[in-house]
Amino acid sequence: MTDNGLLVTPLRSRDEQAAASLVSWLHGLIAARNIGYLSDLRRPRAETVARLLAGNYAVPDGVALGPNAIEVFEAVAYLFARFHAGESTLEKGSGSLGYALTRVGSDGHRGTDNPGCVRLVSQILVSREPSFRRVQHGIDLLRADSVKPPNWYQLAVDLLRWTSPDRTVQHRWAQDFYLPHTNSRRVH
Repeated sequence: MTDNGLLVTPLRSRDEQAAASLVSWLHGLIAARNIGYLSDLRRPRAETVARLLAGNYAVPDGVALGPNAIEVFEAVAYLFARFHAGESTLEKGSGSLGYALTRVGSDGHRGTDNPGCVRLVSQILVSREPSFRRVQHGIDLLRADSVKPPNWYQLAVDLLRWTSPDRTVQHRWAQDFYLPHTNSRRVH
């Protein structure tokens, strides 16, 4: 077990192990108050050591997890650093992004009662490829509303599996957003 409670065991698939390692590293940056790397991660187009290190977690044992795995891990590191900008404490998050977005809005206008959230979730879910710009918008909404983020490990795994033909990630995010009380396969 790592110091942040994520298990890195042979029982997990390669993509799950790699995502756990990435998130453990990101948690370590907050714990060590490594503002240099966290700042570098918030510059998405810059070729920085921090960005390259984040992407390197997508290549365990020298074999890439998939065609867009490096991009996914760099994006998750960017979103994590963006959410934690200026923060000194770690926010581990819980559930999927769909579940996290149920908590955005003002009293009486959260989740499915918030037209902006409904529109954003719909735009995210119809994308065949991960829409990092829209996912970033969701993370920005969570931060602006001081809402707990999604589980960072689960976000990395979900984005890695986004292009799966059965679209189970999109289906689960939709369930988590529209039916949050059903407690689908959430990681807490």
